[in-house]
Amino acid sequence: MRRHTLLARFLIVLACSVGLLRRADAGSPTDLTGFWKGDCSDSFGLQIKPTGNGLYSVSFCGPGGCFEPGQWTPNTRIEGDRKYEVVSPRELRMRTGDGFVSYVKCRDDPTWTVESAVPPQPEDRPDCSLRSPSKGRGVLIAWVTTVRKTTQLGQGRQSHTTVVEPVRPLAVLQDAALEPALRPEIYKGQRFWRVLAPTARPARLRSAGAFLDRMNEDHCVYFGTFEKASPPLWTLLSSEPLPGVFRAPTENETLRFSQLNNSCVEQGDYPEDRMPACVRPRLLAITDINKNGRPEYWATEPYRWDTGLTVWEEENGKLIPLLELCVGCSD
Repeated sequence: MRRHTLLARFLIVLACSVGLLRRADAGSPTDLTGFWKGDCSDSFGLQIKPTGNGLYSVSFCGPGGCFEPGQWTPNTRIEGDRKYEVVSPRELRMRTGDGFVSYVKCRDDPTWTVESAVPPQPEDRPDCSLRSPSKGRGVLIAWVTTVRKTTQLGQGRQSHTTVVEPVRPLAVLQDAALEPALRPEIYKGQRFWRVLAPTARPARLRSAGAFLDRMNEDHCVYFGTFEKASPPLWTLLSSEPLPGVFRAPTENETLRFSQLNNSCVEQGDYPEDRMPACVRPRLLAITDINKNGRPEYWATEPYRWDTGLTVWEEENGKLIPLLELCVGCSD
């Protein structure tokens, strides 16, 4: 009988010890240091590095380099943060405005180098050089948008910061055709007129530039800045005066557009407990370039991280996009 009692006590002590060990393991934080990607073949992802006191910096990295720690998103413990969900030591999820995005740990070393980006060979890259002015290539339509900075790979150094100025080419208008400005003519000294005030004095570009945007599919982003203060945000411009082509929308047209397009986008990053007011499209101008008698609505198109422009036309009570443009939306 005494032998059975001793055996029972031993089993109870063993079970308690195992339970304590399990609780100790459960309380041990997972080491999340490393480089995380949606797919390890991607040329971008998350750099997670310890910053002390149990916190990590979470920085987005791409071919142009990484955000500085704490700049892209606040430092965090990750575990216990509602913005994150640790599925396993090799998988986590991060909350965005569109839901959770999954990442897998591709390397324990969080170092991000040029080789990590796996850039395409130089011969595969688009030519982003500026073009000399010429005649007969149509009228360049541009607009005034926000000034921002982007980090791209620089010759002989890991990164180079480019200031993307506010004047951005949008489209080329030639006769009754409107096409995206994939390789626009933009140059220092170029003049631009406000499309809603074609008889007013034009503004002249003080500078023009371009850079190769490596986010998603490689593409060129062209930009410029005026010699004097820029017109208000979202002002539409043309490289030649276009009297009678663009006009301001009437009250009825503005009301009709808002009835047909009631979309609303929450832009930018924000704390989870403070949802921003959503941004709606803003009607800028009216044209009838295709000369079918139906108004073409030129309006801003809000996206999560940027604002583009869409040209719409009404057909059978619905808006049909004729041209969708978002210069720099992917970077």
